[in-house]
Amino acid sequence: MNIKRLSIIGITSFMLICSCKSALDLKPKTDLDVEKALTGYENLKAALSGVYSLVNNYKYYGPYLNLVELSTDNVEVMKAGNNATTAGIECYSFKRTASMMDIQAWQNAYKPIYHANMVINAIADNAAPNLLQLKGEALFLRAMLHMQLVQAFGRPYVQNGGSNPGVPYMVSTDPALLPFRNTVKEVYALAAADYEKAAGMLSETKSNAYAGKTACWAALADLYLNAGDNAKALTYAEKVINSNQYSLVTGSNYLTYFSTDHSGAADKETIFTIKSVDGQGKGFYGLGYSYTQTKYAAVSVPLLSLLNETTGDVRLAFYTKLPTASGDRYFTNKFIQNGNPAVSSPVIYRLADMYLIRAEANAAANPQAALDDVNLLRKRAGITGSGLYQLSDLHGRANVLQVVLDEERMEFAFENGRRRAALLRNGLPVIRDYAGSTVPGSHINIPATDNSMIYPIPATEVTVNPNLTQNPF
Repeated sequence: MNIKRLSIIGITSFMLICSCKSALDLKPKTDLDVEKALTGYENLKAALSGVYSLVNNYKYYGPYLNLVELSTDNVEVMKAGNNATTAGIECYSFKRTASMMDIQAWQNAYKPIYHANMVINAIADNAAPNLLQLKGEALFLRAMLHMQLVQAFGRPYVQNGGSNPGVPYMVSTDPALLPFRNTVKEVYALAAADYEKAAGMLSETKSNAYAGKTACWAALADLYLNAGDNAKALTYAEKVINSNQYSLVTGSNYLTYFSTDHSGAADKETIFTIKSVDGQGKGFYGLGYSYTQTKYAAVSVPLLSLLNETTGDVRLAFYTKLPTASGDRYFTNKFIQNGNPAVSSPVIYRLADMYLIRAEANAAANPQAALDDVNLLRKRAGITGSGLYQLSDLHGRANVLQVVLDEERMEFAFENGRRRAALLRNGLPVIRDYAGSTVPGSHINIPATDNSMIYPIPATEVTVNPNLTQNPF
């Protein structure tokens, strides 16, 4: 990233961030200089609120979701061309050029990382518990953002043991730095260390809109699954499950799960969410814009077939039938909060994640345990009897791993690149063969090792920083 540009942002906009009314509803502070803003609990709390606000930014999270969701086999684009954050970066067609990648996701991930580092570096490791809470939350956010970046711009960990170039893991606010890319393995290790350190500092019980100890464990479970370390993935998933802090939402609460900001007392499933209040106007927010507002990308036929494979799967309620020029098609409604497609509170981790992470980690070594976790979620989805899996009846799947991957696909469709990550860590291709579609990208078979599976680093970033090596494409 352009470190010098970020340093200017850090100095000139820091107080604006602290003074803006955020989803966290903190009192505005308009009269602090930069030095004072990084001293004292209340000022540091306001600074941390600024980090959350930068994460909850449609200029970051919308483009990021497009990168990791529109490049999967869960979608079928209905029309060529849309806007600069979807078709313009060819997420769907897999056409890659460096210049087209001068988009918002890379730059707008490093902005909150920069501000998180300001908070982290201002608080000593032996500070008071209330200050360590703030530092722990900032550490979590720093790790999360780096992991999201490496998912988009670095090859999967399982390719070459993580030795491929990842992204710069920034822990400094020094404006003179021109960082090299850490390897994928280094990014994972640094993020894991941040999550572990954060977990040791986070002692307060807050809402799921804030990073907490169990959110760190959930992130570590996800990290180690993608790193191919099933034992550690299982360990951390079980730490969350066995904490007894969470339970699967059921019935009407499940059917309306994605239409809320996850702050209600009935929501016992959400571990960490990027919360938006209903009145926040964002113009567009992630896939909500690409789906129900513009009807740009429909639910793919293979995904819809999976959801219809077993009678009674209530997860069909997460999709809405809408008319298009090609006839009625289904679109996800997971990004419509209380009827507003411009506002959403994306869930980063929920309890269902932990069950399916555990299931995938167990698929080879303990297949019955894996099926037990899959069936738990299928029962929650209203599936009973013969619709449940047995070791003697995998419903035509070749093995238990395929059972788990199909369940993950249905449960987490359009959520934070879960499908894309599953394909990459298991070495599986993105296959689309959509009959009748003429939109580029609708007829592809892209191996997990293909250069186009990851994105080029924005051309301006490589120009500004000669130490950044470009991804081949």
